[in-house]
Amino acid sequence: MMHTIKELLEMIKELVLRIVTSRLFALGTVFTVLFSILILQLFRLQIIHGDEYMADYQSRTLQEVTTTGTRGNIYDRDGNLLAYNELQYNITISDNGAYDTTDAGINARNRMLYRLAGIIEKYGYHVDGQYKIRLDDNREFTYTTTSEDDQRRFIANLRGRNTADLKAEDFELTAPEAFAYSKHRYRFDDIKDEKGNPIVLENSTALDMINIFYTLRLTAYQRYQTTTIVRNVSEECMSEIQEAMGELQGVGIENVSVRKYNYAPYVSHIVGYTGQVRADQLEALKETDPSYELNDTVGVWGLEKSEESVLKGKKGHRKMYLNSVGSILDVVSETEASAGDDIYTTISAADQMAIYHLLEQELAGILVSKITESYEDNKNANIKQSQIMIPLKDAYFQLINNNVLDAQHFFDEHAGSAEQQIAAIFSADKAQKLTEIQNELYSTSGSSLEMLPQDMQAYVVYIYDYITSDASGMIDTKSQSYLKSKAYTAWRDDTISLHDFILEGIEEGWLDTSKLKLDQAYSDTESIFQALVSELIAHLNEDTAFDKVLYKYAITDRILPGYLLMMALFEQGVLAQDDAAYQQLAAGDEHFAYTFLIDKIRKIEITPAQLALDPCNGSVVVTDVNTGKVRALVTYPGFDNNRINDPQYLAKCNADLSLPLLNSATQTQLAPGSTFKPITSVAALEEGVMGLDSVIDCTGDYTEVTPDIKCWIYPSAHGPENIVDGIKNSCNYFFAEVGHKLATGDDGTYNQQLGISRIQKYASMFGLSEKTGLELDEAEPRISDYDPERSAMGQGNHAYNGAQLARYITAVANSGTLYRLSIMDHITDADGNVIKTIDPEVEQQLNVSSRTWSAVHTGLREMITHGVAASVFKGQDITVAGKTGTAQEREDRGNHAVFVSYAPYDHPEISVTVNIPYGYSSGNAANLANHVYNYCFGKDSLESILSRDASYITSLNVSD
Repeated sequence: MMHTIKELLEMIKELVLRIVTSRLFALGTVFTVLFSILILQLFRLQIIHGDEYMADYQSRTLQEVTTTGTRGNIYDRDGNLLAYNELQYNITISDNGAYDTTDAGINARNRMLYRLAGIIEKYGYHVDGQYKIRLDDNREFTYTTTSEDDQRRFIANLRGRNTADLKAEDFELTAPEAFAYSKHRYRFDDIKDEKGNPIVLENSTALDMINIFYTLRLTAYQRYQTTTIVRNVSEECMSEIQEAMGELQGVGIENVSVRKYNYAPYVSHIVGYTGQVRADQLEALKETDPSYELNDTVGVWGLEKSEESVLKGKKGHRKMYLNSVGSILDVVSETEASAGDDIYTTISAADQMAIYHLLEQELAGILVSKITESYEDNKNANIKQSQIMIPLKDAYFQLINNNVLDAQHFFDEHAGSAEQQIAAIFSADKAQKLTEIQNELYSTSGSSLEMLPQDMQAYVVYIYDYITSDASGMIDTKSQSYLKSKAYTAWRDDTISLHDFILEGIEEGWLDTSKLKLDQAYSDTESIFQALVSELIAHLNEDTAFDKVLYKYAITDRILPGYLLMMALFEQGVLAQDDAAYQQLAAGDEHFAYTFLIDKIRKIEITPAQLALDPCNGSVVVTDVNTGKVRALVTYPGFDNNRINDPQYLAKCNADLSLPLLNSATQTQLAPGSTFKPITSVAALEEGVMGLDSVIDCTGDYTEVTPDIKCWIYPSAHGPENIVDGIKNSCNYFFAEVGHKLATGDDGTYNQQLGISRIQKYASMFGLSEKTGLELDEAEPRISDYDPERSAMGQGNHAYNGAQLARYITAVANSGTLYRLSIMDHITDADGNVIKTIDPEVEQQLNVSSRTWSAVHTGLREMITHGVAASVFKGQDITVAGKTGTAQEREDRGNHAVFVSYAPYDHPEISVTVNIPYGYSSGNAANLANHVYNYCFGKDSLESILSRDASYITSLNVSD
């Protein structure tokens, strides 16, 4: 038995020995130990510290992302889309934690930005960022903002500080210095490729990279929140970005709806446009809605701005868990974004289009009648403003001055024959003029300004303006040392030459020469003066704005002939090619060049807006007199709101002298002239200073005030007139006397303030003391506050826009119902359900007697049938009632042309108000209104208007 047990033990021992010494045992032991460790670690993570780690995990990766609701549409009253949304691809970037702050991580991030900027440049896109520096046409760095406060905020953000924490000198960064600072701070000047070789950046590439990173940093507190950096990229660009996603950590392609606009430029001032929220806007927006973020799109102008809360919709929100590289692990909750509401306006796109072209045709017709072949000015004291003519040289110069012709292209290697000739003529003339300017500055016997030739006066004044500008920094025009200097007084009195002015500035120290590159060995006044002159000449040689001054006098002096400029219009594609006309111009016939230009203006192939001569802009407002609803609100010229967020297009619009971005109907404030006289008539009758049978004898010269007031008919006279006659004849004598009577108390004592207070009372009754109620940006009106005699005539310092005058004449037409004007009809939700109707809003019912209304209406009708505007409306079977107004602002420019009216006379339906700044005569405004009535009452059609040019327009001179 014992033997058997012993043998069994030996067998077991041998078996164990085999197992222990085998490789499987060793491997099993290792796995057993590892598995035990894993079980222990899982027990520690899940049982002992599970709650702690789970909370930590959630706090680090639970993220909330917002989605933007689709913006509501804007329609005209016929249901035509004015503003809508269209899908597009945008490039976005976000901080997803892929790049750490080590040297290697920063370099990897910068290589990514370099690759991204390369793709963006390859397809010709620009970065849509918040970095306020760009490269100008000369490839020089410049700030994109002209606002000092905006620039200070930008520099503070650049330095990572608050503006209050910085000193004054901290803000003294030029655009090139700010660029260099950014490039160094973001370490873009020390990028290395995968092999460690340095990457040298082009300025444009570095600027794009800085723009991207600077904009991203503004939302650095929102990790994983995307920032849009390029909008509306092509499918090819999108595909290349997606293929490179592995290298472009944080970069994505976003499918978004973007704002699109129809009927530009006809409704651009009404609809407006949207843009990205600016950093300085964000806090104010958050006060109205905390959901606004820096990357949001908001309304900037027009209805897009005023109805932002209606159109914008509501954001959606998504809460989700993300892993360390931003991938979605789990969606916790999600709220869908909702679309904004739709707006239906009271205007018709067809009406806007028709009246816009009628206005353009009227302006072109006036220009054709005013541009003379003579080069001589006729602006002098003996010429009435309505009789001022435009010399041909001014029209030629505007082709360059308003950038119709690209002056830089004259020197391009691909320039046409005429362009090359212009370049050669200009270069030679410029060299000669710079020499003459230098000689004038060096001359110790230099002349005072009035003794110089006209062109040299212009050059000297340009230099003076430059050295006293912030751009040069040479003279602080607010410093007491400058303002109290004898040189300043002498310059102001035109008794000192610029040579002596500069010398005294150097000697007295108020002309700062620290920016001059001076050899320290030469610091006497003369050497400093010579260095300054050299710098001024060098600046003028590079200054494209000064080039325009040179072009002006080269044209004036006939050094640069007009026929070459006409030929250049063909070569630059401004005009469609016409070989016969081009060859005839090339023959050098200056008379043909003049007739050619006039023909192109008449045909509106060269537009009034392009020429930016007087007149080049205007407005027409049409209202429904029984509701206060605006049926048309037309401003000429307009702009393309689809392109307004393109910096180059925006810069072009800002530089355009015809002011296309200005809503003339609501923002151009002009004196009303004689269109104010019906208000004075109501005031006189209601205050009892005149009766319906009262007569004033117009002798032509009103001498009760100093200086005296001459009626427009002087040296003739209107003779005895009642209130109807006064309106019909637009008699200045009559209304000067009415103003005088308003200023005379019951006791016969004359009191100017009494007259002004009465005029202000009635102007306020007609709504001229406040804005109209339109849902658009609008300038404040101003009722005259001095000289009751002239204020009663519509002079003084009255200032109203077309919409304000339209509101007033609407109240006249309906006999006393003053509406708040509106351009909105109703609002619907995204499904088309009406959620709000904008009803007419009566502000007040004027307490005016029916006898007064009858007299005013009769006078307004007789002005059309037998009065000063009878020649304009001759043959018109639409019974129009209205009042002309010609207002003088400057002696060297034409009068403003104004006309207020309504029709039909017996049962008014609409009012038409026309405002043409520097339109010479109110007859031109009345003529345009006549054509507008023909269209509104079906006597003319859109198709007919679009088929016409300005050949049918005749400039009309109406005296009022």
